[in-house]
This record gives sequence, C-alpha cells and structure tokens, in this order.
Amino acid sequence: MPSAAKTRWSQLKVGILAAIALVILAFLVITMSGTNPLFRETVDAVVYFDDSFAMTVGATPVRLNGILIGKVSNVELSGSNELNRTVKVTLSLNADSLALIPVDSTAGLAQQNLLGARYINIKRGKSAQTIQPGGEIKTEATTEIQDMLDQGKTTLSALQAILTRVEKLVIEIEDGKGTIGKFLRDETLYNNLVGAADEMKKLVVNFNNPNSTIGHLINDDDLYQDVRGTMGKVDQLVDGLNAGEGTLGKLLKDDSLHEELRGTLADLHETLRLVNRGDGTIGKLMTTDTLHRRLEDTMTRLDNVLDKVNTGEGTVGQLLNNPALYESMDNTMREVQGFMKDFRANPKKFLTIQLKLF
Repeated sequence: MPSAAKTRWSQLKVGILAAIALVILAFLVITMSGTNPLFRETVDAVVYFDDSFAMTVGATPVRLNGILIGKVSNVELSGSNELNRTVKVTLSLNADSLALIPVDSTAGLAQQNLLGARYINIKRGKSAQTIQPGGEIKTEATTEIQDMLDQGKTTLSALQAILTRVEKLVIEIEDGKGTIGKFLRDETLYNNLVGAADEMKKLVVNFNNPNSTIGHLINDDDLYQDVRGTMGKVDQLVDGLNAGEGTLGKLLKDDSLHEELRGTLADLHETLRLVNRGDGTIGKLMTTDTLHRRLEDTMTRLDNVLDKVNTGEGTVGQLLNNPALYESMDNTMREVQGFMKDFRANPKKFLTIQLKLF
C-alpha cells in the first residue's frame, strides 16, 4: 500500500498536468480566435449608435473593410440626447491597425450571416489624418442598419415558412399521402413493380431461348446473313447512284439535267415576270380590269335573262312556266310517235307513185 506522501505527490503531478493543459487550451483558443492575440498591444476607439442592437462585449468583432482588427470591449449608455449618440461602444483595436483608419472613416453594423450574427465594420476613408487612440469614429445612419436587420428577419421568416412547408410535405409523404407518398408506402405499387420485374425477367429468358420467335430472330445465323445480303444490295444501289447509273443516278449526277432544270426555272421566272408586268393574254387578264368588267356585264345580263325566264317571258319562259304549251308540245310528240308507228307498220299507205304520159 503506497504511503500518504507518495499519494499526495501523485495528486500534485496530476493537478500540475491539468493546469498546464488548461493553459495550453486557453492559449490555443485565444490564438485561433484572432480577436485578441496574445502579446499584441491594443488601443481604444469609440463609436456612438442609437441602439446597441444586442452587441455582446468581447464577442462582437470589429473589422476594417471586412478584415478583423479588434473586438467590442464595452457597451454603455452615453447619457447624451443627441441623435444617434444614445449608446457608446468602446472598440479594442490592434495598435498597428489604428494608423490605417483615416478620420473620415465610418463605422456601421453589418450582419455576418442569416442567423443574425453581427459585427462592426469600419469603411476606410481617404483622409491623410488618422484616428488617434481614444478617438471617435463616425457612424452610418442607424436607419440603414435597422433596414438591413429587418431584411434579415424577413429572409429568416421566409426560410422558416419554407421549412414549415417542407416539414408538412415530409409528414404527408410519411403518411402515404399524395403520389410520392403512395409510391413509397403503397404495397400494391411495390407488388406491381415486382411483377413487372418478373415479366421482364421472363422476356429476357425468351430472348435468350433460341426456340422462341424472338430468340430465333436474335440467334438465327440465316437471318443475320439475309440482313447482310440486303445491306450489300443497298450498298450496291448506293454505289450505282453515286456512279450515275440508272434513271435516278442520272437525275443525281447528270449536269445536263441540272442545266435544263435551271433553264426551265429561268423561263418560268421570265414568264411570271411578263405576267406580272401585264404582257400577253394571261398578263392582261391578271393585271387589267377589262375582263372583270366584261364578266360583271355578262353576269348582269345572265341574271336578267334568268329573271325573265322565271317570270315566264319569252319562249324559254313559256316552255318552263306555261302548262298549256307543255301539254300542246306533249300532244304533238304523241301524234308524231303515232305517225312514225303507222309509217313503220304500213309505209305503202303513205307512199304513192303516179306516172302520167303526155
């Protein structure tokens, strides 16, 4: 059994190692955070805002055109009634960075991300004179910062609404609602898919079976040879066309046919040009209104004639509209038919030859 002295010594060594570990951990945390590195001199500067915007001492970073140069060391009420000077914010800045901040620089509150994390961003001015330790940095209009924060809140609200809808959709899918939900939860669909897979498997087996119709088409060498022979004939036909053989080959290769076609098209173009200009009979018919006026006159006369015919004027009108004339013509035709019938039956009755001697 160890003595009490050895036990105390062991406990002391464990405590020393734990203290060393804590110091190393604190050093690493401070070094990696970069907000207040060790062994670096800092100086203070102040800015005034109308509101603190929930800035946290020691946690709100300060940046110069986006580059980290310090942190917020104190936030308090200034006691002033002036506009945009209600809250006094003390900045702990790196001493070497103070010479990089001209006196006409402006500080404003910016937002690092949509979750609302904020930092103070100093926009570097152009003046040759720089801020002195403990000096004041002018601030931007608070209303612009508030508008920016309000926009961030609006964005977060929209994202929250989208997440709510997505969550509702996921719940409906898990409950088997909708097309996707039924696709994931309905066993009937699963069974149909399994059945379709089985049918596809049978089809593949038939493809591989040389005794089936499809398998015969796929595996029969004679069919392959027939296809090769057909393709060979097609190749010969194409070669003949390229060589200008046959009627179709001449149509494709003969330059004289091309020239004749060009001449025909040129003649057709010239004919159309003459027609459009009004030359020739067709041109005059298409470009002048003489034919149109004659056709109108002819149609007018034809309408007058038809009106007279419909009213019973003239011979044709009487023929179409007078029943007595129709009956008279019908009786006459009947008598003529009876005469022709008698004449064919006894022509001697109607033919008499007389001879006279002087």
